[in-house]
Amino acid sequence: MRRDLLRTGARVYLAAVLFSAALTAILLWSASSSTASLAQFLLITGLGMVAHSFPVQASRHQAYQATLPFIVVAAASFSIAQLIVFILLIHAAEQARVRRVWYIQVFNVGGYFLAAAVSGVIFHQAIRLLAPGLLSSTEAALAAGCTFVLLNRALLAGILWLARNLSPARSGLFRPELLAVDLIITWISAPMLVLTLVAGPWMTLITAGPLFLFRPALAYLLSDHEHQPEQLQAPAA
Repeated sequence: MRRDLLRTGARVYLAAVLFSAALTAILLWSASSSTASLAQFLLITGLGMVAHSFPVQASRHQAYQATLPFIVVAAASFSIAQLIVFILLIHAAEQARVRRVWYIQVFNVGGYFLAAAVSGVIFHQAIRLLAPGLLSSTEAALAAGCTFVLLNRALLAGILWLARNLSPARSGLFRPELLAVDLIITWISAPMLVLTLVAGPWMTLITAGPLFLFRPALAYLLSDHEHQPEQLQAPAA
């Protein structure tokens, strides 16, 4: 969204997202029962800040980040106050490196918090409904992860439509092959959350390993795909 493309409709939509995020925080503040330990909060937040600072830019307004499992774990185990601080810090870390236009980052903060808060509610409701056990925690984490990905993309689709006149179909946000990448990344949140609950917060370091291998691998594949047509045409030139 360039400055000259932030239309009135986009401004209203941005305000609505921020209002919804604030209202959600107020409603869930007293209802929140889980609070992470200081060690768990610092570890997950620190890893989330590092992961969020290095997005992999793809085509068609896509940016892939390894932050998704950390967001799901935070939504499931943090209090609302901790979740707010977590969302603010990962975006502050990204802003320090990427330097996005301020209203893009404001929208990202509001949208991420709203999607994370809803996914946290989904997780805790699933835990209450399912039989106790590790399998139930895994299923609840996967449900929360899918909720975050879909809701976050739905919010993003709305702002792209209003600000850039890109319909959801044209933006490519819900193309199966592109959506699958985020869902694959989010899948790691299930073992990460379950092992953290069973063995402690330091298990996050072990389960986070594939995420930091994912970024350079995906960046290379995307770069190779973008340059492939030029390489194929070079001999005929």
